[in-house]
Amino acid sequence: MVNKYKVAKHFKLTIGKASFSYCIDQQKVEQEAALDGIYVLRTPLDAEIIEAADIVRSYKSLSDVERAFRSLKTVDLKVRPIHHHLPDRVRAHILLCMLAYYVEWHMR
Repeated sequence: MVNKYKVAKHFKLTIGKASFSYCIDQQKVEQEAALDGIYVLRTPLDAEIIEAADIVRSYKSLSDVERAFRSLKTVDLKVRPIHHHLPDRVRAHILLCMLAYYVEWHMR
């Protein structure tokens, strides 16, 4: 059970035939706590091409893009279902949805 939630590394377990005991490995907990909120971003670009702050900013803006696509696909902008059959009408429908999203984004 402890491996299922990836917490086994924080405990010292003693399992016997008729007993079970555990204690928290405080040193491991403190080591993990020191890394809370830290993550690694890897890019194929050289440091001369892009600065670390720009990489972080781009990564954080990714959530905005994902939210925009989710908004387009769900009931917010009603891209789906498309009840048009002619290609020009489908393109026009999607264009209007994208314009609606742009207006929503611009108003924020």
